[in-house]
Amino acid sequence: MIVQLQMAKSATYAFEREMQVIADNVANANTLGHKEQSVHMENLFPMVFERTLSEFEDANVPPGKERRTYNEQGQGVRVSEIVRNMAQGTIEITNRSLDFAIQGRGMFQFRTPDGQIVYGRAGNFHQDANGNVLNAAGYPLEPTIQVPRDANDIIVNEEGRVFAQVSGETIPREIGQMSLATFQNEEGLVSIGQNMYRDTVSSGDPVISQAGEQNAGTVRQRSLEFSNVNIVQQLMQMIITQRAFETAVKAIKATDAILKTGGDIK
Repeated sequence: MIVQLQMAKSATYAFEREMQVIADNVANANTLGHKEQSVHMENLFPMVFERTLSEFEDANVPPGKERRTYNEQGQGVRVSEIVRNMAQGTIEITNRSLDFAIQGRGMFQFRTPDGQIVYGRAGNFHQDANGNVLNAAGYPLEPTIQVPRDANDIIVNEEGRVFAQVSGETIPREIGQMSLATFQNEEGLVSIGQNMYRDTVSSGDPVISQAGEQNAGTVRQRSLEFSNVNIVQQLMQMIITQRAFETAVKAIKATDAILKTGGDIK
């Protein structure tokens, strides 16, 4: 009976973790660039019981002969991995000149204060006092793009070329180029918070290219990419997980009642 308790206990831990992931997805349903996560589970350490059954392995076996089969019974469940869905989210028009979305693959690059390069899909940018284009966390784009103080407007084409309409000039002045980073395995990126990621051995090294080249997507100005969370699917999964958790708790209570009855008999 102790084994049954351990099985049910492992299930409560696994379903609790799954509910945490679902809650995070629901909480970030409207977060810019957020990517949905899902939980994968696996069987734990199966026990093998040898059992003799009165069944023939071969129809030509003489009567009276029996064959041996093996029945496997797991000892519980655990979370094997949490997978991030890197599919593109919904793109909405904002009509703000410093809002950008990536149509297709790729990520913006940002430089942290300690000099590291991180990546993200959220394109809600702003300028600092010197005209440097920064993300919401205050990290500058890499490579750096600096907008002239006397610029009236910023224009960015699909290839990521950045132009500034400067006062007194009829032709927009090119001031920079947005580069996008693509990865062989985007699911291998590790989240560091604030809608940003860091590359890992699993993701592979970034391939830096101009938008629209080497499988990189294109840049859409005055637009933002929102979360790819399917809220209806998440609510359905929440109900399924809740019911599974309740079933595991009932299994614990049933096992406890059997143990108590067995103890009273003694």
